[in-house]
Amino acid sequence: MTSRTFSNACIAGLLLLLPSCGKKNADANAPSVTDVHVMRAHEQSVDLTGYVPGRAAAYRQAEIRPQVSGVLEKRLFVEGTDVKTGQQLYQIYPVPYEAALAQAKADLAHGEAERVAADARKARFTHLSGINAVSHQDYDDAVSSAAQAAADIASAKAEIMSAQVNLDYSRVYSPISGRISRTLVTEGALVTANQTTPLATVTQLDPIYVDLTVTGEAVSRLRESLMNEKRDHTSTGAGQVDVVLDTGRPYTSPGRIDLLEVMVDPGTGMTTLRTTFQNPDAMLLPGMFVHATLHYGRRKAFLVPQNVVLRDLHADPYVLIAGSDGKAVLRKVKIIQDSGNSWVITDGVSDGDRIITEKLQTLQPGDSIHLLNEPA
Repeated sequence: MTSRTFSNACIAGLLLLLPSCGKKNADANAPSVTDVHVMRAHEQSVDLTGYVPGRAAAYRQAEIRPQVSGVLEKRLFVEGTDVKTGQQLYQIYPVPYEAALAQAKADLAHGEAERVAADARKARFTHLSGINAVSHQDYDDAVSSAAQAAADIASAKAEIMSAQVNLDYSRVYSPISGRISRTLVTEGALVTANQTTPLATVTQLDPIYVDLTVTGEAVSRLRESLMNEKRDHTSTGAGQVDVVLDTGRPYTSPGRIDLLEVMVDPGTGMTTLRTTFQNPDAMLLPGMFVHATLHYGRRKAFLVPQNVVLRDLHADPYVLIAGSDGKAVLRKVKIIQDSGNSWVITDGVSDGDRIITEKLQTLQPGDSIHLLNEPA
């Protein structure tokens, strides 16, 4: 083969290779397309809840203490049973107080006899003074004696009342209805008025308080929900409280809010929310720890799986949406709480949006995507 023929053959070969090389370069420069699955965002009514710790507290509790001193003569109740308001619980030896009452009554009788004599003397001296048959001093003494006798009568009546009160206090009654504790003082013991150690404690268990420790933000959310209900004349369940016992058993009946504290602890940002529960079977006892679910009501929102929501360098949450132009679009969202394995989102997502659910660590906003599914 001559050199000229060889050159012509090389040129022809190069011409044949040029289209192929151009095609490879074009393919290399074409933007890559990522295959992804998506989920459809559907707005729905979501129950908004918060999980907070709580502790049961007595609705009413009275420590029984003697109001007079003496020897404890009788205990008139069975420990651990229910007692009624006004039921007698103890008897303190009453004889000294009965004697004091009898003495006060005798003093009254003596005083009344003295008053009869003093009144008669005053009347006689009043007549004699009118005819100048008695000195002014004697008349004044008669008037003073009558007044003193009247004062003695009043004092004797007060002594009777005081003695009667002390005698009544020798019988110790329950001031409230509830369940009584074990007795801390036995028969034969000497008790003193208003002593430090109570004789027993009566606790009303039905209803019962559960005090919840919540954040100031939770209180604000709850107040907002309650105000919205009042404004819209609707009932969304805001303010309902459910509890789970420390055994893991759900308590049967829901509670209601009685008190929102007016102050938040500046050191912890926490406050106390007091709720009331019906407790006919005494399943809740004062001091018991519970797990509570606080309901903020229902509102329209989106439930998005937690693994689909990403966060930027500022920890702000966002999702990637499949845009109508076939590209990934970043949407910042507002999360108000979790619900199982999902976030409850109120802003940043629209009904019908297609949220990308995979390859989120490598996919960037603006990347071309190809949908592998088209959810309803």
